[in-house]
This record gives sequence, C-alpha cells and structure tokens, in this order.
Amino acid sequence: MRETDSPDYGLPEGVSADDFLREMRDRYRQAEEHVRAAYKQAEADMKFAFVPDQQWDDWMVAQRGKRPRYTFNKVRMAIKQVTNDQRMNRPQPKVRAVGDTDKAYAEVREGIFRSIERHSNADRAYDTAFQFGVGGGFGCWRIGTNWADDSAFEQDIFIEEIENPYAVLFDPAAKKKDRRDGRFLFFTDRIPRQEYARRWPGKDITDFNGDWAPLWTDTTTVLVCEYWYAVQVKREKVKFSDGRVLFADEIESITDEMERAGITEIARREVETTEIRHCVVSGAHILEKPSKWPGKFIPFVPVWGDILRVDGKDQFCGMVAFSKDAQRLYNYERSIFIETLSKQPKSPLMATPKMIEGYEAQYSRLGVDDPPVLLYNVDETAPNGRPTRESPPALPAAIANAAQISNDDIKATSGKFDASLGARSNETSGKAIMARQREGDVSSFDYIDNLAFAQKYSYEIINDLIPHIYDTPRQIRILGEDQSEKVLAVNQPVYDEQTGQWVEVNDFEKGKFDIGVTVGPSFTTQRMEAADAMMNLSNDPSPLGLIAKFGFLKSLDAPGMDELLKAARKVLVQQGLLEPEEGDQPAPGPPPPNPKDVADAELKGAQAAKATAEAEQTTVETQRMVAQDQFALANTPIPTDVPGLPPVPIGPPPLSATEPPQGGFFVPGALQ
Repeated sequence: MRETDSPDYGLPEGVSADDFLREMRDRYRQAEEHVRAAYKQAEADMKFAFVPDQQWDDWMVAQRGKRPRYTFNKVRMAIKQVTNDQRMNRPQPKVRAVGDTDKAYAEVREGIFRSIERHSNADRAYDTAFQFGVGGGFGCWRIGTNWADDSAFEQDIFIEEIENPYAVLFDPAAKKKDRRDGRFLFFTDRIPRQEYARRWPGKDITDFNGDWAPLWTDTTTVLVCEYWYAVQVKREKVKFSDGRVLFADEIESITDEMERAGITEIARREVETTEIRHCVVSGAHILEKPSKWPGKFIPFVPVWGDILRVDGKDQFCGMVAFSKDAQRLYNYERSIFIETLSKQPKSPLMATPKMIEGYEAQYSRLGVDDPPVLLYNVDETAPNGRPTRESPPALPAAIANAAQISNDDIKATSGKFDASLGARSNETSGKAIMARQREGDVSSFDYIDNLAFAQKYSYEIINDLIPHIYDTPRQIRILGEDQSEKVLAVNQPVYDEQTGQWVEVNDFEKGKFDIGVTVGPSFTTQRMEAADAMMNLSNDPSPLGLIAKFGFLKSLDAPGMDELLKAARKVLVQQGLLEPEEGDQPAPGPPPPNPKDVADAELKGAQAAKATAEAEQTTVETQRMVAQDQFALANTPIPTDVPGLPPVPIGPPPLSATEPPQGGFFVPGALQ
C-alpha cells in the first residue's frame, strides 16, 4: 500500500482519523456558535438594504393589515455613496525595500501584485467584500492557486470572490482584526445529496453521532467544509550573502555551486514555523485528504465595517444597523400619508341599504372605479332620499412632519446628507460643494480604511506565496502603475556538477520588503486630472507649452493616438526639447559653414589684427617722443643772473642721462 493510500496520510503526527474528525467537529461547533447571532443579524441587514419588501417588521405589517405598504429605500443609496466612492479611489499596493539593494526586487513585487489583480479580476472580489462590509459589517475574499490555463504546467496566484461571506467561520480565539493568528478556519457549502454521492462514492452520511445530524445534513443537502488548520514545525533557515533566506533542506544539493558563484552562508538558525494544511470534510468523513498549503497564512481575508471588542467578543455591524428604525418609520409614515392623500377626492358616501339595493357591486368599487353615473334607489324614510357625501378626511400635517423627521434621522444615522448625495444646497461655488461632499466622505472613511487594511494583509499573503508558486524558470508579466506591461524571465537554473543536473535557484527568495497600501484617486482619475492641468499649461507661449501639449496627448486614452504621439515626440526631439531615446533621431546640429564665408572671415580677422598692431605701434612711438621732449625740457639750464632779481637756488639737481624724467621742474620764486 502506498503512503498516500494510508487512511492517516496527511494527518498530524500521532493523530488518527477519528481523533482528527472529533477535534474538527468540536472546532466547527465553537466557531459556528460564536458568530451565529452576528451573522444572522448581518444577513438581515443586507436583505433590508438590497432585497425588495424586506423593510417592514411584523408589528408594522399587523398594523397596516391589508392596507398598502410602500417602501422608499434611502439606506441603499447611502451605502452606494460609500461603495461607489471606493470604486473611484481604489487602494493600490506599495512595496518598499528594506535594503537599498532590494529596490529593483520591490518594483517587481509591486508589478506582480498588479498582474495578479488583473488576471484574477480582483476588483470584483474587493467590491463584493466591501459591499457586505459596509452594509452588514463583514465581507471576505480568499487567495488561491490554480493552473494558469488548461495547457499550462505552472500555477498562478488568484484572488477569488466569496459571494456568501457567512460561509466563512474563523477561529473564535483569534484576536487580530485580520485573523492571522487563527488556528483554524471553515469554509462551508451545502451540496445536493446526489452530487455528494457522485463526487465521493462510498462516503455515507449516516454513520456519525445523532447530535450532529440536524447540523450537517437535511433531507436534500449535505454540509461539506474546507477545513484549514495550522501546524507548528521546526526547520533550519539559512541566510546567504546575496540576501536570500532559504530552508536548509531545500538547497542541500547546490550549496557548493552557490559558494563558487560567490554566494556564501552568513548565518543559520532553527525556527519554529507555521505550516498550513487543508482538507475537505463532512461530519463523518475526510473526503479529501489533508495537503500542505505553500504559504504560512490561512488565505482568507476579512473586511470589517464597524468592529469593536466588547466583553471579550468582537461586535460588528455596518451602516444599516443604526438606520433601520428611521427607515421603517419613514416607510410607515409615507404609506399613511399616501393613503390619506388618495382619499381626498373620494369622500365616503352615506346611504341606507335600500338606496344601494341591487347596486352593491357598483358601490363596492367606488374606491377603484370612477363611474360617470351612480344609480340608487329612493328611500323616502331618509332625510334626502338619496346617498350623500361626507366631508373628505383632513390631510394631517403631523404625518408629513413626522415623515420629514424620519428622513432627517436616516441622514443623521448614515452620515450622508443631501450635499453628500449630490443634491443642491446652500453652497454656490464648486469649492464649497466639494468641501461639503468631503465632510460626508469623512463620516464613512473608516470603511475605506478597513478595506485598505484588508488589502494590505492580502498583499502580505501573496508576497509570502510568490517564492513558492513562482519557483521554476518561467516568464512572468508585471504591470506598472499605468498598467504598462513588462515580461521578465526569472529563476535561471544552476548546474550541479556532482549530480550533473540543473537546479533552480529561486530569485524571489531575495530581499526583504515592507508591504503597504496607498489610498487615493485611481490612475485613470489621476490621468484625467493631469490632462486638465497640461491643457492649461499648453497656452504658455514658451517651449514649456509645447511640452505640455505633448503631455496632454499622452494622457488621452483614445484610439489612433499612437501615430500622433510618435509625430509629436519626433518634433520635440528635433527641436531639442526632449531627450532622444532608443530609436529616436537626435536633434540636428548646426549646418557646416560655407568655405567662401570662412575665407572672408579669416581675411577680415587678419586685417583687423594688422590694424590693431599698427595702432599699438603708433601709440608706443608717440609715447616715446613725448618722453624725449620732456627729458630735454627738464635738462635745459635756467638763467639765474636776471637783472633786478636776487639769486634763487634751483632744485633738484640736474638729472643724469640714466634717470627717467619726473614730468616737471621748479619755477623760480615758487618756494618763497
């Protein structure tokens, strides 16, 4: 007998199938009893908001009897204001590398997240879970793996919608909001008995304790569960110099090749890690044997509305819970108002039995028909002898006022007032209207924040799965923030010289990352806003205006734009306004000069240089002649024997022929 054929295959060590099923049933009972009342209330809230004719309670139905009951569902639109706002501002993944060397890997991880979301149609899963979270207080989606297509031999990661979140039962002992600390989880489904017999022949549904029969079976269906549970195991982890952290038992055969490649072991330690296992069970049988899940998290992601731990137990609800009474009163009061209003033109008739004898059918339908002639019998005993109308009932203003009060109560309990829903108010400017709408968004921002928290946990689950699922040489597609595609080849093999085999080394074991979520306008909204800003900048007459026009064209998502963008880019590159990229023709340089013009320019330059030299020579010659004249004048003797004048000493003494002239001389009598 093969190991996989053993009845205990896949069970925890030392645990028999009977013990396993006994523990499973006890856990199911705990989980189901823990949330039974809360799930029932949440389901009723969702029906109240989204299923017609669910807003009248038993007391009001009894009060109205056979009289009309109308429904004016305002709660639904308040919820849609929140859910549609979320669709316009979807949370986006953000991966940050812990070390500088991991930045490129962080961009790849982020691109893989977006690719998984696209091929999974994850927006559908997010929207369904968020709608249940806002309306009833709890929604959920799951992460799964499957073959990429029928012809593929490689698996991909998928984000899967859960249409009925109340089929998910978490461990009651889990305390964290994302339930990552839960020891087990059940995902239930009821299938017809015939389908059960076809899928699992020989697995009867009667050989378990009678106490469980009403819970696990009924006359037509059988309850079947995916049972997920965590097991603690000890393994050795090894850290390498290139950043990889791997389990020792996974890389024993290629450690020497890694050393020759310069990848050395840095540290090794024993860790107690969590293994996740899952199987399919009924109340009495293990229908599909336990198997190991590649990640360390149970891959179910809860989305909460309002949640608070009270008396050691989580209490949760959505927007409907506190608006139900106001909505019921509004429906009741409006129904009375419409009923009273409908009777205004048809006041009741007063008649004796003799007056309507033979015409009973006609009179019984006066509230519906509008006959042109009303026949009657004359009754001489009556004061007028014929039927007479009474005054119509007065329209009670109190009913109209009460309906208005209930309408205001719905707004107050939901936090969505007229301006938040787009109705005209006192605001006149666009900024004032937007400010009032933002006030309404603030009242419900905690729902968006809870969704972002759930998506962060979802990305952490996927990040943990990536090394295990994308673990073979393959090509993967990643998406940028603008949804641009890029294909990467990953996990190139290493040749093991001892065994002569190629062994894959997982690229995705490298690096350590922080997973985050950004909440804001979607890329489409940002693109539209950028287009509007660039359209305004395009009026600038400077080169910046030309670049803005090109940016405006790039932001348009319209058919036939590729050729126009190529032509516009070519023009800007030729003008030197954009840097050329691969395949672009660089901007042309200046044209070569005309040889004749060059010769003329050189001739004119030489002539100008000659004229300058001649002018400088003339200047030097002039300065030399002036200096000689001054020297001669300074050394000319001055007569001292002029009659009538006393002798005057002359100084300074005469200059020698080697001393330069000082530019002046003494006048006789100047120093007296």
